[in-house]
Amino acid sequence: MVVLWTVLRLQATEPEPEDHPLGREYFISPSGCPTNNGTLSSPWGSVDTALERVGGGNIVTLLPGVYREGILVGTSGTQGHPTVIRSQRKWSAIIRGTPSHGVYIGDGVTNVVIDGLQVDHAGIDGIKVGSYATVRNCWVHHSARQGIAAHYTRQTLIERNLVEHNGKDARFDHGLYLSGTNDTVRCNVIRWNRTYGCQIYHDPPLSSAECSFYNNLVYGNKYALTVWSPSRQTNYVFSNTLISESYVVIAHYGTLCLSNNIMVGSKYGRVIWPLGGAEVRTDFNLTSVSSFPPHGAHDVVAEDPGFVNQAKGLFWLAGGSAARWTATRGTVPPVDFFGRPGTRTLDAGAFQYDRRFLSEQRSLDPSPALPDYWSTELLTAP
Repeated sequence: MVVLWTVLRLQATEPEPEDHPLGREYFISPSGCPTNNGTLSSPWGSVDTALERVGGGNIVTLLPGVYREGILVGTSGTQGHPTVIRSQRKWSAIIRGTPSHGVYIGDGVTNVVIDGLQVDHAGIDGIKVGSYATVRNCWVHHSARQGIAAHYTRQTLIERNLVEHNGKDARFDHGLYLSGTNDTVRCNVIRWNRTYGCQIYHDPPLSSAECSFYNNLVYGNKYALTVWSPSRQTNYVFSNTLISESYVVIAHYGTLCLSNNIMVGSKYGRVIWPLGGAEVRTDFNLTSVSSFPPHGAHDVVAEDPGFVNQAKGLFWLAGGSAARWTATRGTVPPVDFFGRPGTRTLDAGAFQYDRRFLSEQRSLDPSPALPDYWSTELLTAP
C-alpha cells in the first residue's frame, strides 16, 4: 500500500507535459482522474487539478465532452506565457449547466486566455473575466445573466465568439457587458440576447475609455449597442454590422466615434441616440433611415443594405449592395472579421465584399457539412 501511494504521488506531482511551442501543455477529460499525470493518454479530470499541480503560464487543453463543473482560474499567467484554457477542438469541450459562472477568472488574476470553449446554461454569467484577459473562439449561450462579462478591466480582448440567447432580465442582461480602458471587442457574432447585444458601461468613479468595438455582427437583440463614458472619455465603433428593431447605438456622455458601420433600425426614425450631452462623431456609415441626427457628410442612407441572405444569417454584401465603396478610404484595422491582418476597408459593415460569398453557405452552429462562420478555407481560392 505504501509503495502504491508513493507511485501515485509521483504521478501527481511530476506530470509529463506535451511539447508545445507556447509552453507546456496538460490535458483534461470528463473521465479523467486526479491521480493521472495530465498527459493526453492520462488526463486529469478538472482544470482546478491542473492549476493546483502546475500553476499558471501553461496550456490546459480540454478534450471533447461535457463538463458539469465551472472553471475558476485563480492563477495568473507568467511574463511571456499566459495561462491558456482551451478546447482541443472548437466548441467540443462543453461547460454546461453550472450553478454559478461557467468560466470565472478570479479578481486580480491577469494574463489568461480562454479559447474555443462552449459554455451553455450557466447559472450566472457564461464567462466572466478581468484585466489583460482574452476570450476568443467561444460559443456562449443561454446564460442566466450575461454571456461574457468583463468588469473594471484593462486591455481585455474579446474576439471571434458566438454569443447568443443570454439573459433573463429585460433591463440588465446582455450578450456582452464590460467596462474598462483600452478594451477591444472585435470579430464577434452577437445575437438574440435579452437586452443589449453589447453594453460598454462605466463603474464609478472610473469611466470606459479608449475602447474599440469593430468588425462585429450584432442582430436580433433588443438593442444593438450602448456606450457610457460619464468622465467624457472617447470610444470607437467602426466597421460593424449593427441591426435592431429599436435603437441601434445609444451614446451616454463622452465622445463616441462612429465610422464605416452599417446601422439598420427604425424606432422613432433614428438609429443613433445621444444622451447626457454625448458628442457623436459620425461619418462614412450606411443607415436605414434618412432622419438620424447626428450625421456626417459622407453617411449613406439605404433602407435595404443589400445582404446576401439576412434570413439565414448571411450578412455578406451582395454585388449591388449600397454599402460598397462607402467606407473611409484606406482604413486598415488590425485584423478583419476573419482575423486576417492587412485587409483594406472599402465597404461599410463587418464584411468586405467578396464574390465568393455570393453562393456560399456557412453555419453559426456546429455542422460537419458546412464551414465555420470564421473559416478562411474558402477564401483562399482564386
